[in-house]
Amino acid sequence: MKFSDIFVPRWQNSNPEVRIRALERIKDVKLLGQIAEKDEDPGVCQAARLRLDSLLVRETEA
Repeated sequence: MKFSDIFVPRWQNSNPEVRIRALERIKDVKLLGQIAEKDEDPGVCQAARLRLDSLLVRETEA
């Protein structure tokens, strides 16, 4: 963990595992899309896409 990790949101943490766990709390579709496209870790990108898909499915069901 980097010292700077204390001052940034968890989805911006230097540890990809922390970023993936943080995605579970994000409901902002635009932010999830940005993370899915731009994160440096492929696992985080994939997790963001899955979270985005699950939110979009919930919207269509409602």
